[in-house]
Amino acid sequence: MLALSLSGAAAQGYPTKPVRMIVPFAPGGRVEAVARLIADALSKDLGQPFLVESRPGAGGAIGADFVAKAQPDGHTLLLCSAGVLAILPNVDKKLPYDSVKDFTPVARLIEGFTFIGAYPGLPAKSIAELVALAKQKPNSLGYASSGIGTYSHLAGELVAIASGAPIKHIPYRGSGPALNDIVAGHVPLMIGGELGDLAKAGKIRILATTNEKRSPEFPDVPTMKESGFPQFVAHSWVGLVGPANMPSAIADKLNLTLARVMADPATQEKLRGLGGEPAYLAAAPFGKTIASDIAIYADIIAKAGLKFE
Repeated sequence: MLALSLSGAAAQGYPTKPVRMIVPFAPGGRVEAVARLIADALSKDLGQPFLVESRPGAGGAIGADFVAKAQPDGHTLLLCSAGVLAILPNVDKKLPYDSVKDFTPVARLIEGFTFIGAYPGLPAKSIAELVALAKQKPNSLGYASSGIGTYSHLAGELVAIASGAPIKHIPYRGSGPALNDIVAGHVPLMIGGELGDLAKAGKIRILATTNEKRSPEFPDVPTMKESGFPQFVAHSWVGLVGPANMPSAIADKLNLTLARVMADPATQEKLRGLGGEPAYLAAAPFGKTIASDIAIYADIIAKAGLKFE
């Protein structure tokens, strides 16, 4: 009873100082944009600054490990994608953290749309044309991702395997540098969720989405399934977690606040503009999603025969 009382008291006063919201990727990507939107809303609602801090490296593992080892008082949080908590455990068996045991789930925020984008100068206006072009010149076409072992890397490998297109992976340290290079034409393809604004500006061409359904932002862009690959579906999410053993009362307070934030139509519209579909999920079911997705991606990697150093 004393422990519960102390936990409740801590939650009532929480947060007592600025909160660090760690994004484990370089600035400029979708996850950071979602973090800034959510941090601003939480700052206004909870009365303390929520400060977004990028800690990129190792496909997101550096930032995730930093949060896993932080004090579990709710003042250091991790906002990340499925790639960090569900894919990396299958890619790097030496991860310094356990995605299930070392974090306290708070909430899932969005289901992310992932696009296959091309530099406008590339003579391919569809997945079928891309596949044909890649087969004419094997391994001459490279696709940028936000890093080795990230969701965009795995999605690209699945594109190559499902289509038979011999495209080459070109890893970057985060989405921001990759976006700059596809706009400049230094890399012909990119797979990621941050391509929407560039496509609207005519700076890149989106060939398909890897999700099961079309993006509301780009209703004319077909899915991979519609492009001739009916078994292909790859999706991602962005969610918020804290260190393990974070008081449940603090996690609940954050969760309830996020539920209000995510119910706001203006916030939902902004999130859609970032290439994601609002998909709020409370702490307990979000925790189950993390665990089940680890198993799902393990199965995908095994079936695809992917090997990672």
